[in-house]
Amino acid sequence: MWYSKYTFFDKEEGLKDEIPDNYFLQPYSEEEFNIISDYTEGKTVTDFQIPPYLQLPEEYKQLLEYSNGGGIINGEREFGFFSPEGIREKYIAYGFLIWAPDFLPIAFNGGGKFYVYDFRNLQNSPSVLLVPAGSIEDDESCAFLGNTLDEVLSKTTNVEDELDKLYPQKELSEAEKERISLNEQLRDIQQKRQSGAIDLKTFLKTKQDIEFQMKKLEL
Repeated sequence: MWYSKYTFFDKEEGLKDEIPDNYFLQPYSEEEFNIISDYTEGKTVTDFQIPPYLQLPEEYKQLLEYSNGGGIINGEREFGFFSPEGIREKYIAYGFLIWAPDFLPIAFNGGGKFYVYDFRNLQNSPSVLLVPAGSIEDDESCAFLGNTLDEVLSKTTNVEDELDKLYPQKELSEAEKERISLNEQLRDIQQKRQSGAIDLKTFLKTKQDIEFQMKKLEL
């Protein structure tokens, strides 16, 4: 099998039962939905449509037959993959159902980012993307990794390093640098005030000076 050449740092017992094609389409319980109820603006589970094409590709089913959840490491590339139950849990708990229903989360990279199958293009098999857990609804934060898991995992570099190459950090302007510095100064005096390192009068005067400098930057 395609995964046999990789090193597993976490190996579980293989999945014995076949995964139903409609596994991810089954209605979500109120208990599951309550996990994200704070972000649904009063809507109910029936208000969100689960795409009918969310089915695990054969390559992932093969992986689960060998290890029902676990971890693969290749150089600096880490792939902590989920069981079907884990996929369903992450799909709900992280709000994919709300913000990115066409993305099916299958693994973590060890640094707070999801590997996901992208089902937006139904003419092709789902590709594999990297999506930050904190901004799954932001297309600009997503990065294409490959068309198959073997293609993705055959590379030995840290995925985070590849993202830096794809999206290099822009050079900050002098105004942006100064704004960052002023924010750091503001946090510093707030911490000093809370710890009693400076008196109230000094704190208010310094805070006023910093806020005045911030306003000048906006002009």
